[in-house]
Amino acid sequence: MTTETWIVYKTEGMSEHGWEERILMPRQSLTDILEENWSAEENPTIPEIGDRTRAYKTDDQDAITHAREGDWIVTRVEKFASFDTDTRIVICYCKYAPIAPQWEEVSRGAPANELLLPVAR
Repeated sequence: MTTETWIVYKTEGMSEHGWEERILMPRQSLTDILEENWSAEENPTIPEIGDRTRAYKTDDQDAITHAREGDWIVTRVEKFASFDTDTRIVICYCKYAPIAPQWEEVSRGAPANELLLPVAR
């Protein structure tokens, strides 16, 4: 059975920096979640205190073109595991600690339609 890990990055409190931007649609309710990731790896990399979130730039087709370390830093990590399933939850509490952006171009692999083409023999 595959282990799934849900990693949630959230602010220390609801009124932390940028609260105006953390509104979930369509109900317009406020959230303290900054981002979340899913992993199906057996031993995923778990964030540690001092790690930063990632920030991304996209082009006009919503493809990610650049990445950098984000302005939120992990201050506390809590790990939970289910007794009934192979699901784990990791909550990373973060504080706002802006840094000078150093954008790096993201290298892209082959497009999916090229990867799905039959191999010529």
